[in-house]
Amino acid sequence: MPTRTVKNADELELLKVYLDGRKLPFTVQIEDGRNRSNEQNRLSHKWYAEIADQTGEHVEDVRARCKLEIGVPILRQSNEKFRATYDKSIRPLPYEAKLEAIRDMDIPVTRLMKVPEMTKYMELVFQRHAEFGIELTIPPDRYAFDPERKAA
Repeated sequence: MPTRTVKNADELELLKVYLDGRKLPFTVQIEDGRNRSNEQNRLSHKWYAEIADQTGEHVEDVRARCKLEIGVPILRQSNEKFRATYDKSIRPLPYEAKLEAIRDMDIPVTRLMKVPEMTKYMELVFQRHAEFGIELTIPPDRYAFDPERKAA
């Protein structure tokens, strides 16, 4: 099924042209917001590797820890379906079992986030690791992450 993100009037016009060319009948589903950006996705994986290099942890352990400690609280707050499923199936487990489940079963956390949720996640990952002196890359275009944005 085709998916299109409409961010401006030009993209809206292109979508209208596309829809006008479709054969009827068809179904359209519209959601507010947009999925996380490719830039955010690439940067988060770069950060997991940088954290692993600086702490000696395995990169998949870093990824699971960040998702559990930072991503899960964000999604529990913003996604009722995620909260209900997580609270029923994962929350009762001990911490180490939660980490194993997220790491070994690839439980979706960041994959479910929209851009604003992923931005908050990235800000918290950056802040938490900066507190421990871990240096993380900030992209020169500052599109995927801008830790000084709120300060301005």
